[in-house]
Amino acid sequence: MSRKAENDPDESAVPPSVAGATVLPRGLIQMTVNAMGLAIVSGRWPPGSALPFEAELASEFGIGRNALREAVKVLAGKGLVRTARRYGSRVCDRSEWNLFDPDVLTWHLTDSRSYARFLRELSDLRALIEPGAAALAATQASAGEKARIVALAQSLLTASPEESVAIDVELHLSILDATHNSLIAGFRHPLRILLDALFQTSLDSVSGEHRYDPNPAIHIALATAIQGGRAEEARYISTAITARGQHGANALDRDASFWVNRTTTAADGAAEGGAIAGTSTRTTEETR
Repeated sequence: MSRKAENDPDESAVPPSVAGATVLPRGLIQMTVNAMGLAIVSGRWPPGSALPFEAELASEFGIGRNALREAVKVLAGKGLVRTARRYGSRVCDRSEWNLFDPDVLTWHLTDSRSYARFLRELSDLRALIEPGAAALAATQASAGEKARIVALAQSLLTASPEESVAIDVELHLSILDATHNSLIAGFRHPLRILLDALFQTSLDSVSGEHRYDPNPAIHIALATAIQGGRAEEARYISTAITARGQHGANALDRDASFWVNRTTTAADGAAEGGAIAGTSTRTTEETR
């Protein structure tokens, strides 16, 4: 085996187009992008800081320099780092990160230090988007789409708490789809990640008024308003629902047991939604 093959065991599998890809490449490069992304999101390498020298990173992640450069290109494509010949690679300001990238979303939900803040931020964005989407769906949805939204809402009446989570998420996503607005529908993946994380975590971690409650009645009222074409009524009900979600996200941040007992449910859900597959405990621990 040549020296190059020994140092870069998986470089032959890396397509030239991977530099700007949003889907991670396979093998060691994928693991390296994942570990470095987590390190940036968690603050190990804060915005404005220089990444360690190539030799140090290559040694830490057990990867050749050429493959490491491909990993850095992937991170650059996600807006996390910027590379300049004279200054090396530096972490970009958070305002430049592609926060809707599936992997960047997942890294925020994998790191406990950014988890609650990110849920709050997504909840705030949801409160801005969903009420308008509900109003638009009331005027734009087809009869079939309206019937599906009503059926999903009604199924909450007999669902178990665990089943309700999946139904609740699908109901809100169906409302986005029913707007027939591609920009609003672009919020679909972040919303799925937010709702999965918020509902699943509050199911176990938050007690009292902020514990997850599917509240079939209010969802049926929302679905009925959409079905009847009553846009302002749909907007009003959706505003009430998203406000409760904001309160729940804030409660998670204050719940001390959340930080002790938090599971990886949210991160797993995000991975199923199109983000990283193959994240290992070893890789996560290396970034801390």
